[in-house]
Formats: sequence, C-alpha cells, structure tokens
Amino acid sequence: MIAAAGELAVSLGLTPWREGEATAAAAWALEQWIGERGGTEDAEARQGIVQVRRFVEAHGDYRFEQLDGEARAVPNRAGWRKGEGADREWLIPSETWRAEICAGLDPKLVARALADAGILRPAGDGNQQVRRIDGKLMRVYVIGAAIFDGGGHEG
Repeated sequence: MIAAAGELAVSLGLTPWREGEATAAAAWALEQWIGERGGTEDAEARQGIVQVRRFVEAHGDYRFEQLDGEARAVPNRAGWRKGEGADREWLIPSETWRAEICAGLDPKLVARALADAGILRPAGDGNQQVRRIDGKLMRVYVIGAAIFDGGGHEG
C-alpha cells in the first residue's frame, strides 16, 4: 500500500520522485524491517524456539536427570537427558513442557515450530514420543542437540 500510495503521488505530480522510486523505497524499507524482525515466520513460533533454547541452556545439565550415565539426585527435575554431543537428547514430560518451558506460549505451536526446524524429534503420530524411563512408558517431547543451532533463530 505504501508503494502504491507513493506511485500515485508521483503520477499526480505531488512529489519530485521518478516513477518506480516509491516502490523501490518501500521494498527497501520492508527488507530492513524483515531483517530487524528476524524473518517472516510467526513471531510466537520464533519466540518459542528461543524460549526452549534458553531453558535448555539454563537447566540442561542440572534439572535433567542423566539416563545413560552416573545416576545422581535431581531436585526439581524438568525431565531426562541422554547421549553426548550431536546425539544429546532432552526428554520432557507434557506438564513441564506446558507449565515451564512454553510458559506464556501455545505449547502445540512451539512443538510444531521446533519440529519444522528439525529440533524436536516427533513420533509418527504426533509431537511426543513414547520412551521407557525408569521402567515405565512415558510420552515425552524429545529435543535434540540441534536446539543450539537455533533453527536459524538467534536470541
């Protein structure tokens, strides 16, 4: 609309611009805005990726019980972790996902955004996998080490 209004002003002789300058200026301004915003995708999805990354960065070792290493007590456990390096996974139960990790956001939208970015490892029937933890089958969100790649989002 801005480009059209500018071009209309040019055609009516209201500005000293040449034809096409208003469109070029509007395109430049839009590019700058998209760059500052961080992209064109949904802002809540982008915020969700950042929020999950920050939670894992802040709590990834001490609030997630190690499943494949030396066992230790984990007060206020947020979930479980296993693997090392690029194979590291964080397994997060639904209630922790909703109440803490996605606090203030739509947890399903965040899961979908993470899955689309290759960070969340979904099951064939949805965003949660069934994993055996302490001898029980549990549905958990599985976050891979790609969370630190940010899915193209800095935060």
